[in-house]
Amino acid sequence: MRIKLILIFFNLFLFTNLFSQAYKIEGEVVGLEDTEVILAYYFGGKQYAKDTTESKNGKFIFTGDEKLEGGMYLIVLPEQKWFDIIISEQKFKFKTSLNNLVSDMQFTNSKENTPFYSYLSFINSKQKDIAPIREKLKTANGTENKELQKQQEKIDNEVLKYREKFLANNKNIFFSKIIKATIDPVIPESPKDKDGNIDETFPFRYYKNHFWDNVDFSDSRILRTPLFFSKMEQYLDKMTAKIPDSLIVSANILVEKSKANDEIFRYVVSHITSKYERSKIMGMDAVFVNMVENYYITKMCPWVDEGQLKKIIERAEKISPNLIGKVSPEFVDVYGRPFMKDLNGKIHTLQSVEADYTLLVFYGPTCGHCKTEIPKIKNTLDSLIILNYDIKTFAVATEFDIEEWKKFIKDQQTQSWINVADISHDDEGNPLASSDWRDKYDIYSTPVVYLLDEKKKIIAKRINYKQFAEIITRK
Repeated sequence: MRIKLILIFFNLFLFTNLFSQAYKIEGEVVGLEDTEVILAYYFGGKQYAKDTTESKNGKFIFTGDEKLEGGMYLIVLPEQKWFDIIISEQKFKFKTSLNNLVSDMQFTNSKENTPFYSYLSFINSKQKDIAPIREKLKTANGTENKELQKQQEKIDNEVLKYREKFLANNKNIFFSKIIKATIDPVIPESPKDKDGNIDETFPFRYYKNHFWDNVDFSDSRILRTPLFFSKMEQYLDKMTAKIPDSLIVSANILVEKSKANDEIFRYVVSHITSKYERSKIMGMDAVFVNMVENYYITKMCPWVDEGQLKKIIERAEKISPNLIGKVSPEFVDVYGRPFMKDLNGKIHTLQSVEADYTLLVFYGPTCGHCKTEIPKIKNTLDSLIILNYDIKTFAVATEFDIEEWKKFIKDQQTQSWINVADISHDDEGNPLASSDWRDKYDIYSTPVVYLLDEKKKIIAKRINYKQFAEIITRK
């Protein structure tokens, strides 16, 4: 009776252990020494380790009690050797050799990986065939060049035919979606206008408009491939002009397509928001503000907790008033009354400054960095004025000590500037700001320099003395 109970518990243990394995990938690499083997996956242009195990006589097993998210994974071996596998099925086996990882690969119980490696083997063989031809083409000429091009074209056509046949015979596997996503749209003949002139911009516009046609946005597995991130970067960085308006259009198009899948939508929105919030290129913060206004404030990002959401929105609200191309915010209080005064108590406004260019400078009279940078700004301004550029400087002191402010103006010899400050105190003598102008201009450190045009639109911001001189002289 005791033996029977032991057997029952043992069988129950085996049964529980068997079904607790959500995934089980058994591998064998002939010739592999006993070592650590890593299972990793692609995501966001990088690779991340998912699981590790030890190989014994070339054999190893990856197991876990949670299913692996579908996509393209890597088996990483020592000495920078690795190979890809497709994760759709959660339990399968494979065997290969260390010296011929692709050509010797065989799978058991994997409808995804068997055709995947057939495709890889064919492509590898054709790459070996075409490599010497391409090498010879570098120096070939005349008849030899034409013959080599024919050979290259023949191999290219063989690859295209194989691809077409592969896609027709493997419509239901994930790797077919990966292949389709690599196929560029076929560009039709460019149209002509009524005078017979060809529209030379048509090919690029058509290509960009159809760039995402072959990508299945409803399948989140595409995120865990090297493909999706590289296409997204190509679309935003190489196919879109680096100006905020153009990038906003491209970003919104991409986000709309990503709505086909919640996980893809989350990744695309998060990536674009982070990318342009951190961008070092001037003006790209407008893309960040666009993302926040369209997707965060509208409560389309449930994955962001309330605390983080509040910070993101507050950051966008600080940036929004001072975006490039907007009219620079005037210094007025909640009642619309201007308040920036000079040392004589006279009120000044930005709009009252008459000049082709206005340099708006924020500085702290006791700021060490300001004492270093302001002379450089002044010398550059003086040089431009001598060259007959019409520039005036609206200099805002950000601190509350009048004596320090007076001393700074005298020491830096900036008496010709429009020097103003918001120096007020409450009944108890505490410093008091007349409005939220620090937030509107995103002043969290000094010095900060804005360049405005004659209508007080922001041309550039957070620039140094070299940059504003370059912008003005270039214009």
